[in-house]
Amino acid sequence: MGETRGNNVRRLLLGCAVTLAGCGGGGGDSAPAGPPAPARVVAQTDLQIAALLYSGAERTPPGFYADTAPPVATYVATFHLKNTDVAAASEQHELCTDDWNDALSWSEAVASSAATYSDLVATESNTRFFEFGRVPRGEDGAYLRARVYRCSYLDRASVDLLAPGAAAGQLNRRPLTGADLRELSEYLWLFTTYNNFGNVVLKSSGSGTSDQLEHTLHLGRLRRASSGTCDSIDVLAWTHTAELPEGTLALTQTTLWTFGAREIGSVVELCTP
Repeated sequence: MGETRGNNVRRLLLGCAVTLAGCGGGGGDSAPAGPPAPARVVAQTDLQIAALLYSGAERTPPGFYADTAPPVATYVATFHLKNTDVAAASEQHELCTDDWNDALSWSEAVASSAATYSDLVATESNTRFFEFGRVPRGEDGAYLRARVYRCSYLDRASVDLLAPGAAAGQLNRRPLTGADLRELSEYLWLFTTYNNFGNVVLKSSGSGTSDQLEHTLHLGRLRRASSGTCDSIDVLAWTHTAELPEGTLALTQTTLWTFGAREIGSVVELCTP
C-alpha cells in the first residue's frame, strides 16, 4: 500500500509539471520574446504633447533661441531678403554678402518696389547678418526688419525654397561646433511654418563625430480633423547635418509616430484618429 501511495504521488507531480509546461508556466515551449520597444525620444507623454499643442502657451523648450523684437512698435515683421526680391529667378534662396553696401542696396531696392515705401530708421551688423529696420509710411506701429546673411557665416545659394530638398546651404563659421549648428537650426525654425500655432518644439538636441555634426528639433504638429472627430498629432524629427570640415548642410524630416487627440472644452484627451 505504501508503495502504491508513493507511485500515485509521483504520477500527480509529473502531471502537474506537464500541465504547467503546456500552459507556458514552465517556459519550455513559450514563444521567444520580441525586440525591446524603442526608447522614447522625448520626455513628454502623448497626452502632454497634445496639451502643449492645444494651449499654444509654451511652444519652445527652455534655452531655445530667442529673437527678441525691439520695443519700438506694436507689430514687428522679420524676414531675410531673397534673390527673387531683387531679380527674376526660377529658384529662390536667401541672399548673402559680406559687403554692407550691397546689403543696403538690396534693402533699398525692396523698399522702393513695395506698394508703400518704408523709411530706413535703424541698421545693425553682427557676425551672422546685416539688419535694416524700416517703418512703413502711414502705418503706425509697424516695424520691418530686413536681414541679409553674411556669406562668411552662411551661404544658402544651394537651397531652393520653392522646391525644398535636402540641400540646406553651407555654414562657414570656423571652427565649426555643435553650438553653431544648434544656433542655426533653432534660428532657421523661426522662418518656417512650424513657427505658428498648432506646432511645438518638444526637444532640441545634437550629436557629432569627427566627420559630421547633427542637430535635431523634435516637433509636435497638430492636424485638425472635422468637427466631432479626433485630431491627428505628428511627432517629427527635423534634423540638420553639417559635414566637417566643409560645413555643407543637409536637412531631413521624418515622422516618428502619429496619435489621436481632441479637446472638449478645456479638457484634452487621447483618442483614435
